[in-house]
Amino acid sequence: MISGCLMGIMLAILGLFALAYFKFKSLDKAVKTAWLRLDGRLKDRAEFISPVALHAASMPNIERPFVYHLQALKDECLHTTAIPRRALCETEVTQKLKTVFSTARQYPHIQQDINFIKLQTAVSRAQVRLKRAQTRYNNAVQDYNTLTNTIPLNLLAQALEFPKHEYFSVSK
Repeated sequence: MISGCLMGIMLAILGLFALAYFKFKSLDKAVKTAWLRLDGRLKDRAEFISPVALHAASMPNIERPFVYHLQALKDECLHTTAIPRRALCETEVTQKLKTVFSTARQYPHIQQDINFIKLQTAVSRAQVRLKRAQTRYNNAVQDYNTLTNTIPLNLLAQALEFPKHEYFSVSK
């Protein structure tokens, strides 16, 4: 009878660990899926950098090295895989785009250019989609990291080598 109870307890514990393992796997997959979506949104925004750089080159207040740096920054961001470095790179892109659009306000002929207006609207929409994807990703990371920090599941996470994921933030 005692051996039957012990066997039942062991099976219950094994069942709980199996459930925890599958929960880790599903949350890890959710983080990876959210990252792929976020990465796609970042790549969508990157498509607008070259046209923005061309418009920036036509503005007297923006120097050529700024335009070249913007293009190089786009390539650097697309090839960076480390999340903290990618976040810094994308933050710099955001700052440069803001510089271009704020400088464009000084030139009425650029502000009235239909192509520039369409470009500015497209970049704005891309930024909104990017922000939504970033929120989804960070929420998935928060759920995953919360589970990996919960006692006693943190021991299981360490034993099964489930690493913590990093948040992604593009500063304004």
